[in-house]
Amino acid sequence: MALESAVKRLFAKLSPQGSKPDSAEKKVTEGPPIPHGWDSDMIPASNGKGQRVEHSGGGGYSSSGSVRIQWVSRETDAEGKPLRERRPSPAEVKQLDVGFRAAGKIYPDLSKLTVQEEKNGPWALDMYGRTVLALRERFPCFDSEDFLYEHRYFRWFYLFQDGKLTCVYHTDESHTVTVTEDVLDIEDQCWREMQELDCFRERRDQNKET
Repeated sequence: MALESAVKRLFAKLSPQGSKPDSAEKKVTEGPPIPHGWDSDMIPASNGKGQRVEHSGGGGYSSSGSVRIQWVSRETDAEGKPLRERRPSPAEVKQLDVGFRAAGKIYPDLSKLTVQEEKNGPWALDMYGRTVLALRERFPCFDSEDFLYEHRYFRWFYLFQDGKLTCVYHTDESHTVTVTEDVLDIEDQCWREMQELDCFRERRDQNKET
């Protein structure tokens, strides 16, 4: 515990925003336009039900069904079947929410996943200029007082790098993140939002006229 406290104090000095994203109001900063999706010639497709996913921490608990995905090429054969398919090989690790690694990069704290945010949308840029899909779900509210004062969220930050989807999961008021590289199972609510947002765009051929 002494080591954990020392690490947190070190990164708190490096990052004045602290280890938690702003849960009340988005802090929108000026900068380059944020892409609404990722360019890819492979897209995730539902491959049935995945394992049930449970999260706890910060006084909250979340339990959800999931969709199991596989990556399929946009190109298809004469019968309409994808020419290429790939099953993800997920690797999950729980880390402190300071100095954690995701998609090949180190983040001093969670705020560095969303250094520039969309004003009215889920898209953001991280400290490395990578596109992030930042989704959240409010803690359960059971009465009017909960709706007035409950400010905690379950949060999912998705990155797409080298043909693989990475998820950084965090529960407000907890001190850890769960990082899943090459995601296989996506929570139902996150999958629905990804479909509605059409997150994966066809890769543009730079040699073609636009």
